[in-house]
Amino acid sequence: MSNSSAAAPAELLKFVGCSEFRSRIALSILTGKPVKISSIRAKLENPGVREFEISYLRLIEQITNGTVVRISETGTVVLFRPGILTGGEFEFDCCAERGIGYYLEPLMLLGPFGKRSLSVKLTGVSNNSMDPSVEAVSYSCLPLLRRFLGRDSGSELSLERRGCHPVGGAEVRFQCPTVSKLKPLDLTQPGKIHRIRGMSFTCKVSPGMNGRQIVSAKELLRRLVPDVLLTADHCTGARGGQSPGFGVTLVAETRDGCRYVAECMSRPSGVAVAEASVPEDVGLTAAQLLCEEIYRGGCVDSISQPLALALMALCDRDASRLLTGPLTPHSVRLLRLLRQFLGVTFRLQSRPAGDDGLGGDKVLCTCVGSGFANLSKLAALEHLDP
Repeated sequence: MSNSSAAAPAELLKFVGCSEFRSRIALSILTGKPVKISSIRAKLENPGVREFEISYLRLIEQITNGTVVRISETGTVVLFRPGILTGGEFEFDCCAERGIGYYLEPLMLLGPFGKRSLSVKLTGVSNNSMDPSVEAVSYSCLPLLRRFLGRDSGSELSLERRGCHPVGGAEVRFQCPTVSKLKPLDLTQPGKIHRIRGMSFTCKVSPGMNGRQIVSAKELLRRLVPDVLLTADHCTGARGGQSPGFGVTLVAETRDGCRYVAECMSRPSGVAVAEASVPEDVGLTAAQLLCEEIYRGGCVDSISQPLALALMALCDRDASRLLTGPLTPHSVRLLRLLRQFLGVTFRLQSRPAGDDGLGGDKVLCTCVGSGFANLSKLAALEHLDP
């Protein structure tokens, strides 16, 4: 398995509907298999692909060479023929309908396999209620990616400007090195939670809202562990983007390096006064969502669970194991795609909750990697050998 297409034309894979649009395109790039997606929202009053999906396809064109995308007049059919994954350095303006996290997740899957290291500056919405925020991706997905790449991988994710929904104005930099192969994963012992960290942010609103959010979240979290530290980030001027908003991102850390992340943010500006968000409610909701993630348990949270499964399937031909909480619907659909694109089948074993009654049922996910290799990296290493 490699990131270059075979000489013979690859089989066209056909899908129906818009579900898992990003994953289908990303796996098509990695495997060189063209895809045809039909009946995209065909029964809706406004059928076809949305602007944020077109924006995602433009991002894919930026990091590849030779990719061909054809969209039907009605927008309900997309034919995608993948090119060569090149990576490189560039800037990209993300569609404000979705958060930057929507675009970061597939970049983390594709970045390690390019011809060149990936260095991208993304602009758009850093915080909304639909997608993981940049902080959530940084807390949850980035440490997981480093496990597969190696501890001194050089992968970085930084938030330079914040931008809330709906207008945005955020600036984010993501760097990911290339590797020849991913390291197998063996992550089955989550460990005990020993501290909770987090960030409360405000953009173009009163800085006092940070304190109200923090106090509300701490009131619940300190019942779990005594070591709770939440910092405040009050963004003004250009650093605060173009839309007002506030929110909280929380991360519970275990002694074995596992993390559970949850977040909540205010409703966008322009909603009715009766529906407006209150800082105390935002902080409490974030804390409650973190408690739910902790109850789910496992070694990864629901944000990074799909990324972990996809990277496991792309590992060298060795066994990988991951203990996780109940599989999310997104993860279940992704497992089907991994079998279809890569021929990798996971063994899923239920792990009932312990006799102490703490936490919910877990799932032990085991697979043998597809042996996916970055031929560009391997060729460079062979060239350096005497």
